[in-house]
Amino acid sequence: MKNVMLVHGFNGVPKIYTYFKQKLEEKSYNVIIPEFPTKTNITIDGFFKVFDEYKDIFDNELIVIAHSIGNAMFIKYVSQNNLKVGLYISLAGFGKNFIVEGREDLNNVIAPITITTEEKEKFITLVKDRYSIYSNNDHIVPLEILQTFPEIIDSNSILIEGIGHMGKKSGLEQLPQVIEIVKNMEV
Repeated sequence: MKNVMLVHGFNGVPKIYTYFKQKLEEKSYNVIIPEFPTKTNITIDGFFKVFDEYKDIFDNELIVIAHSIGNAMFIKYVSQNNLKVGLYISLAGFGKNFIVEGREDLNNVIAPITITTEEKEKFITLVKDRYSIYSNNDHIVPLEILQTFPEIIDSNSILIEGIGHMGKKSGLEQLPQVIEIVKNMEV
């Protein structure tokens, strides 16, 4: 049975993860949703401690779907620990700093998680297949940051219009494109 890890971001587990869990378990995947720190409790060390609990499942078969801040944390962890992953799907991922007006809580978390050139280069060699899904109406991450992320990590870029940040606020309940990517990897 293949493992799928769903990595959440700032506000915790997005609603869309319920859909992913259901659809992937129907296809006999073992879906793991770790509880990472949220909001102002987020630190790199805090995320790494949770990842450490699952270190033994990191291999060429592992599928990781990460949302928002969870992407940078995942990239840093894989790169710094030299871990292989089979498929990675980013939702609203970013690798550069940016400022969200009026959100110092969020800005304080984003500032230290910029992905370094060394981490990017190592990540590309460790993760076999990479996809980046983003929207044209994300209310958190600026579009130009979302558009450059796939280039940074050499991933397949997928723009889906009108799905926002794909977190709790967007109300997104289904994203069949993610399930299709996983299904196509089975072939």
